[in-house]
Amino acid sequence: MPPNNTNDNGSPREDTTTVIICGGGPTGALLSALLGQLDVPNVILEREADITTDPRGIALDEDGIRCVQAVGMYERIHTQIALCHKMFFISGSDKNLHKTPFLTTDMTTSEGNTAHVGFVFHKQPELERALRDAITTLSSSTFRSQCTVQSISEDAERVVVEYVDGQGTLRKLSGAFLVGADGKTGYVRKKYLEPKGVKMERCEGTNYEEDWVALNWHITLPTPQTHPDFPLWQQGYTPVDVYDAFFPPNFRFLCNPARPSVCGRFGQPGDRLWRFEFVVAAGEDPTQMASDEETSKIIYPYITHSGAKYGLQNDIRFPVDCIQTLRSRPFNFLARSCNYWSLDRVVIVGDAAHVFPPFGGQGITSGFRDAMGLAWRLCHVYRQPQADHQKLLRGWYLERKQQLEQSLAATIRNGEFVTNGNFFRAFVRDWALWTLSLAPSWRRRVDKAGRVAARYKHQDGLPFIPENGGGVNLPQVYARPLDTAADGVTFTDDLVFGGQKKGIVQLLVLVECAEQVDQAIEEVKSVAELFGGLIREGEATLLVTDLAATFDQVRSRTGWTIARVASGKEFAQEEKLCANRPVPMHYNAQQIQETLRAKAKFVLVRADRFTYAACVDVEELRLALQALPGDLQGR
Repeated sequence: MPPNNTNDNGSPREDTTTVIICGGGPTGALLSALLGQLDVPNVILEREADITTDPRGIALDEDGIRCVQAVGMYERIHTQIALCHKMFFISGSDKNLHKTPFLTTDMTTSEGNTAHVGFVFHKQPELERALRDAITTLSSSTFRSQCTVQSISEDAERVVVEYVDGQGTLRKLSGAFLVGADGKTGYVRKKYLEPKGVKMERCEGTNYEEDWVALNWHITLPTPQTHPDFPLWQQGYTPVDVYDAFFPPNFRFLCNPARPSVCGRFGQPGDRLWRFEFVVAAGEDPTQMASDEETSKIIYPYITHSGAKYGLQNDIRFPVDCIQTLRSRPFNFLARSCNYWSLDRVVIVGDAAHVFPPFGGQGITSGFRDAMGLAWRLCHVYRQPQADHQKLLRGWYLERKQQLEQSLAATIRNGEFVTNGNFFRAFVRDWALWTLSLAPSWRRRVDKAGRVAARYKHQDGLPFIPENGGGVNLPQVYARPLDTAADGVTFTDDLVFGGQKKGIVQLLVLVECAEQVDQAIEEVKSVAELFGGLIREGEATLLVTDLAATFDQVRSRTGWTIARVASGKEFAQEEKLCANRPVPMHYNAQQIQETLRAKAKFVLVRADRFTYAACVDVEELRLALQALPGDLQGR
């Protein structure tokens, strides 16, 4: 017999969880996986039956890769999900994708804050599949598809969501918190929070708003059998050669004052996916410009080559019957953020809370950052119900708004750079940047492209100690753990936060040489009574900053995570970790100690990878541990 889903009075029967997440896209799925790792019960209610095959967002920066790494999906990034590129900036109005760029940004380097490459261009359906796979391994996380929200109500203790499931049955789900990860037109914000005064506002200091068309193509390789008359076969070209000639590797920003555009490959090489985006000019209808008729006028010239290039008489166009349009639609690219990201027990994240222009690939990454900062706070309230959740959530979005403003400022600068419509200023820009790029020091600055550790400015209610080096995004480096000293290299995040560690704050101890490890362990033990369950003695990580360190003299091995920093060369030899990604270039093994407060030894790190405090001695650590419970209780 089918289960009885109603009470005696005919109302839908209610089941319970701790966190209800509306929306199973990238941000909602990552949040669910992070909560599941911390054993916080949560349920995703996703409207769609399955992952959409539409590749929407395509760019993920190094922070985004780090967030995916946090739920165990790093190895899939480079082998199943994404492609790493350089970025070429091309000037002029000629339709030549092979034109020498006036500026190149090498985002394949590892000189940022995470030991990852700077950017990857991903296939969103595969990214979402990886995140959902992470959820299936966690007993505390549940994913329910084909669930359409009908109503939301709440009181002082809980939120109740009524929804219709895939069988058309009306159900109820209650939880301590509701998180809206259902996008800018989703139910949580549009139907529930906006009537309560939550609204999307123009970000202060930004006037950016334009219409663009985003188009995705899937390319099939022509062959001598399918296209016997294609002239390049006589030139010795193979099908792959033809593909590379018309859709060259790397990503291009076409700084054409008349029609700014961007284009490039994304996903895995075998996916043969290509994105082209272009601005809609004043007076043009965005919907009409997304039509096949109009997009072909704009894009086909880029995939039509002069016959003279090949010693032929007639122009050559890539066979258009080998092109399948997966999407072509207009978007209004603008910079907006909600005035409040949480109200009582309801929270919004990702596109429900803020929207970005296209430049900088910050859309998905910003949602990921939301999830990283929110997950540990919800975990803390789950474990400590007496904590002031409203203060904690307010602190979360005040921090995130700071980071959002920094990302937005960089994004707007990128947009203005690409869309400069003044021909004279564009000419001066191109030649100035090309000349500067000849200097190695400037070249490195360009390649780094602002990839530095984020820092929060302290405000009342933000959980970190600014005078002790709190509020800094902890850099990640490669490390060689003690128990695999012969042949194992990993990431420091996986040591500090991975395995069975459940603390929402972790202790990282930095020592200069292996001989200092035993003393550091004794110092940690001397303050262990102050941990109070927020952090756990056995979860502390000791990192030796000497690349040549050996652990022969270390006595205190049992129950401690001990490692030394590793070099880029060592990482490059790791077949699984370095598979399909560029070998590390410009990697800095000393990034942690160079970024943190001088002489920092005991670093209290929140689960979102931001420091609570970076203490220089055990006495500072003692004082920080005494302050920690109060800060996390919202006092």
